[in-house]
Amino acid sequence: MNNDLLFKEINSRGITRLCHFTKSNKALHILRSEDGIKAVDFIESDIYEANDELRLDGKTDFVNCSIQYPNHWYWKHVKDKYPLFTDWVILYINPSLMLLETTEFCFTNAAYKTGTCLKKGYEGFKEMFSSTVSGKRINRRTANMLKCCPTDDQAEVLVYKNIPGKDIIGVAVESEEQAEREYRRWYKVLHDVPKFDIFIASDLFDGQWRNKVRRGEKPLEYKYQVGDKDD
Repeated sequence: MNNDLLFKEINSRGITRLCHFTKSNKALHILRSEDGIKAVDFIESDIYEANDELRLDGKTDFVNCSIQYPNHWYWKHVKDKYPLFTDWVILYINPSLMLLETTEFCFTNAAYKTGTCLKKGYEGFKEMFSSTVSGKRINRRTANMLKCCPTDDQAEVLVYKNIPGKDIIGVAVESEEQAEREYRRWYKVLHDVPKFDIFIASDLFDGQWRNKVRRGEKPLEYKYQVGDKDD
């Protein structure tokens, strides 16, 4: 019953994806692998490169995601560690992974109170959409806020072990120029990469989506049209 309620709630809110930030060069490996995105504990030590070395949530056996739109606060924090590396992508992920019994939810950043606010199932999910949530700061839903968005921009979904490659349903990039670079890298060089859509979504990289969703507006994003770029 709990799972049925969660399924209905996800659909009634119009949630179509989870999001996960990664460097574009890491995305190459992720997109070629059946295992997809691996949690820290399951990555070979010789290729592991931590974005968040502290992992105050203590959940190194989980992959951190956000609902519908990316955790811009987290991305801003980690990208400052790599000032010379400018190409990041957002992986769009099948939201059905929230139905797994092992999936955990947090109404704010999962590291808050060292991960003790994480919960499983329908109750944990619903808590993310409370009218008011109190983490490091207090967040309140506006009357017009998009139903698909958690009340706190930093709310997280933790998926155990890995996110399989088959559950990566799209990729968002910051600009047309980056879309063309990634297209040529993935589809011209690596012919075995799955043919999913690339989206241009500058709002998701500069953080503008946070204000828009509170006004009831969907952030701008559109599908990259390959056209004659594959010659």
